Amino acid sequence: MQPLQPTQLMRHRVSAPEPHSHLFHVEATLDRPGPAPVLALPVWTPGSYLVREFARHLEGLVAEDGEGRPLAVERLDKRRFRVVAGAAARVVVRYRVYANDLTVRTCHLDGTHGFFNGAGLLLAAEGRDQEPQVLEVVPPPGWRVATALDGEHGPFGDGEPPAGAPWTFRAKDYDELVDSPVELGTHRVARFEALGKPHAVAVWGRGNVDLEKFSADLRKIVETLGAAMGGLPYDRYLFLVHLADKRRGGLEHARSTTLLVGRHNFFPREAYEETLALAAHEFFHVWNVKGLRPAALTPYAYGEEQYTRLLWWFEGVTSYVETLTMARAGLGDAKRLLKHLGEELTSLERTPGAAKMSLEEASLLAWVKYYRPDENAGNSSVSYYLKGELVALALDLALRRAGHSLDALVRTLWDRYARNGGLPEDGVERAVAELLGEADARAFFDRHVRGTAPLLADLEPLLATVGLRLRKRAAQAFEDKGGTPLSKNGPRAKPGFLGAALSNGPRLLVQAVREASPAWSAGLYAEDEIVAEDGFRVDRGALWQRLEERGPGGVLRLSVFRRDELVEVPVTLGEPPEDTVWVEAVTDATAAQREAFQRWVGVAFPA
Repeated sequence: MQPLQPTQLMRHRVSAPEPHSHLFHVEATLDRPGPAPVLALPVWTPGSYLVREFARHLEGLVAEDGEGRPLAVERLDKRRFRVVAGAAARVVVRYRVYANDLTVRTCHLDGTHGFFNGAGLLLAAEGRDQEPQVLEVVPPPGWRVATALDGEHGPFGDGEPPAGAPWTFRAKDYDELVDSPVELGTHRVARFEALGKPHAVAVWGRGNVDLEKFSADLRKIVETLGAAMGGLPYDRYLFLVHLADKRRGGLEHARSTTLLVGRHNFFPREAYEETLALAAHEFFHVWNVKGLRPAALTPYAYGEEQYTRLLWWFEGVTSYVETLTMARAGLGDAKRLLKHLGEELTSLERTPGAAKMSLEEASLLAWVKYYRPDENAGNSSVSYYLKGELVALALDLALRRAGHSLDALVRTLWDRYARNGGLPEDGVERAVAELLGEADARAFFDRHVRGTAPLLADLEPLLATVGLRLRKRAAQAFEDKGGTPLSKNGPRAKPGFLGAALSNGPRLLVQAVREASPAWSAGLYAEDEIVAEDGFRVDRGALWQRLEERGPGGVLRLSVFRRDELVEVPVTLGEPPEDTVWVEAVTDATAAQREAFQRWVGVAFPA
């Protein structure tokens, strides 16, 4: 790492002198500040499309010149500060940031570790965000630092600076700085090489992770996707993994990702596969949203919302590739793939909002819809992750039927736009039109991207090309997520349909009510607590038994606490909808169908 001259950079020094206070201490030094530099904190972080108002956690900002003389500071708005620098050759700003939000998008500091996304912690000098940046981290004694930034102590902070010296890292500009999350603490680190590039896994928190096995499986994911995309577009990569309770999340970066997973989500196998799938999802973003990103988000505008109709592509396609990657890397099988697709199709079938909101609109309104769901979200909107994944499935099969593939389409878009201004809003459709023809491409996008046509009817003949078919049935329990046939024992009785999503805790809370369902018509509300039916206490299991006992047309007499008032709500049950989907292999698949399946998934056709 070559040293930078003082007039070439903005320097940020982050320390944590009292970790239990949850306060990061930051010192920002700006050379050649001009008479009145403006320093600003972002309101959002790329990859998470919600205005998070990071400045609400910033406190105690003061400024001085390079000689230690105080300078006046004027707060311009919620996130910007103007320093009255006059003729000062240097401005030093000091402030603190409260960090007690354990997510992949924010900052967290306690007695066990520290973690920060730069957008939530580090000020930018307006008009100078393209200049080089230096990050100095001063951890508490005994702690070390991991980040993907260029550093003086190895690619992942492997070495340690001399006693009393900070860990020093460099970024080419502010974008790279805030795109490189930092972990400080006593985390465990494992390293591996994949396709000739160094990788590391840094794990904070206690859990049942086998770090050696986890690293080996991450290597399979990296090698599978790297081979599919023609190589790795970075010099090194870091997986930051936080083990906590049952929370789950991931955030992508150009040379790293942060994963928040349940501390025991490495066993049994199904839970472990979910953890690996999350890693595959975030890792594929290296290409699909970091290297290739929407032109509408180029450059990033950290102080305001930026709108694109393409989030369905960047998140939905990534979710689809994540699923295929598990099979192609040998970490899952065809059975798991089909079960997952059935569960996703079930979820879409149970979302009334899918008939109201298109994928383009869902993408555009992510700022106020996807990241701010309420009890009516399923009735009024659709997830661009969920439907985007299934539309990607349909598009891939349509392309393969015509002799192409989604894999090749992604590579084409990467080659065409990754280093050429970003993906235009119509870039995907134009590329598909080159492969399928303008009329077929327009029809597909009119129906499933700009429109709200039911997907299952169009998906059925496409699945047939790879020897699969769709089946539907009614739900067998509140917990029934679909993806599998009717259980061998069969239903005890035909249940009546209620239409309410219920909590799984000790209190039986109504979380959401499906539009036009019996619960909706009867006036059962979200946040109602069901305490009894016909005068008898019920839990989830007992309430499902009542649905089977009463059947369609029967009546539930529910006693619910609404706020603090006991209310009686009679509900006449309906016919159970066949909204539970599974995907199965046909028993008489032809050789051509079996071969097409093998080319698509990369594993043998399921028996």
